[in-house]
Amino acid sequence: MSARDILLVEPSMLTGSIIVSTARQLSLPEVRQVASVRTAEQHLAQRDYAGVIVSLEEQKEAMELLEQVRSSRLAVAASVPVAVTTAQVDAQTADQMKALRVRRVLLKPFKVKDVITTIELLKNT
Repeated sequence: MSARDILLVEPSMLTGSIIVSTARQLSLPEVRQVASVRTAEQHLAQRDYAGVIVSLEEQKEAMELLEQVRSSRLAVAASVPVAVTTAQVDAQTADQMKALRVRRVLLKPFKVKDVITTIELLKNT
């Protein structure tokens, strides 16, 4: 594991495995998948990552995790680039994401091309 890895918080093993294998096949930064916000919090408390992609499936917990990241309460840099995946975005969530400096939103179902673009965006920031 290196600080150039990207942490993916995705409860769906199918979706996560597609993202992880796509990154591996295209020699993108390594993507490490965890299935829950709680597990992600443990990972982010222990080490730095180049970027974080968070599913909003556990929306309240996911937003709290992003707040912890931005307030420097974890080992990851407060300025780490963040993307989220979600099926829909309401106005309140959009405002929260803007305040938390979310760089990209992937609306499910998303295309593999969008995942690749997101990983490249996170690694180049």
